[in-house]
Amino acid sequence: RRFDSGGELEGDNNYLFGEGGAGCFSDGKLTCRISGPDVDHTLEAFVDVGGHESIRYVHRPHLGSNRLPMISRNFRRKIEQWGGEYRFGCRVDRLLLEDGCVAGVETSDGPIRGGAVLLGIGHSARDTYEALFAQGVPMAAKAFQLGLRIEQPQEEVNRWKYGRRGSEYVDLLGAADYSLVAKTSKTKRGGRDLYTFCMCAGGMVIPSVSEPGQFCTNGMSNSRHDTPFANSGLMVTLEPHEFGGPSYRGGVHPLAGVELQRRYERAAFALSGDYRCPVQTAQSFLQGRGDGRTETSYPRGTVAANLSNVLPPPVVDALQAGLPQLGQKWRGEGFLKEALLHGPEMRGSSPVRIARDRATRQTDGFEGLYPIGEGAGYAGGIVSAAVDGLRSAREIVRRFAPVAA
Repeated sequence: RRFDSGGELEGDNNYLFGEGGAGCFSDGKLTCRISGPDVDHTLEAFVDVGGHESIRYVHRPHLGSNRLPMISRNFRRKIEQWGGEYRFGCRVDRLLLEDGCVAGVETSDGPIRGGAVLLGIGHSARDTYEALFAQGVPMAAKAFQLGLRIEQPQEEVNRWKYGRRGSEYVDLLGAADYSLVAKTSKTKRGGRDLYTFCMCAGGMVIPSVSEPGQFCTNGMSNSRHDTPFANSGLMVTLEPHEFGGPSYRGGVHPLAGVELQRRYERAAFALSGDYRCPVQTAQSFLQGRGDGRTETSYPRGTVAANLSNVLPPPVVDALQAGLPQLGQKWRGEGFLKEALLHGPEMRGSSPVRIARDRATRQTDGFEGLYPIGEGAGYAGGIVSAAVDGLRSAREIVRRFAPVAA
């Protein structure tokens, strides 16, 4: 709240580092592309700690930014009842190693020793990536998603989804969302998909910032989806060979994607110098001109900008080729006519994958290290990350308490 009101960024305590989900900003989308008993178990666990029962059966289950802090706190209290301990304000600085095995972690509060370390760091803990790389933990650059955030009046989305009687359906079904894909095979640098991601009906655009002097956006929504704005990521996948930067052992440096993120986030910050969000109407972006419209849900104010300057050229090409296609799927001008673009959005997924053995789920040469979740490059959302962690937890149980045949 202090930051949204114009306060200073705190490096260890901000939207991306906090109790809950992918950080303290997460709105708790529980949609995933996998299924099975582990997914059912995860959804049941959320219901047990305060999630609405509907997440068991709705197509796109959602907890809401207003409810997630309470749900995360309830998870913590249950774990503490079972003997677990949480240490807030405690930063992991490096691994403790003994004879090629992980013996715990060194933290800002001193060492914590243990025979297994589950590394669920999230994909924005860049200093942790750097510390692990310095210790020789094997990792590789990974394709990741980036782009812009598009915001429109929620009323326009309701009309498109529900028709002229949209207001009646809103009372029954809630604020409408959308999911769109464009095939941009005619771009100058080769074809790639442009797709909407993490759509926030009745939500707001927020600053997804974790380092000073850099700027990035994301979106969130409360459980009622009750703001007059709808927003969604407009995402493009960038492959490691497109990251640039110095080579590493004849290939792409494992942290090249992180440095690419930083490069464009610094460029975005330079446009305002104070965490205002660079914005541009969709029509102006397509026409390559500036404009002065800045009405938005973003809390810290905006600055009119040419958003082509805050993204790699291949991503700009895909956006310029794909946005008209999305507009056509919208059946008219509505998708683009009222749309305001915010940028950049650089944290769609992890640009790094920390190596691990498929069977043991440990990192070779670092026995006892279990990289898990989005930050390790093995998941793409809350549920898939939870399932990934659950499966590594089972391997730890098998390792230390094997069941007799």
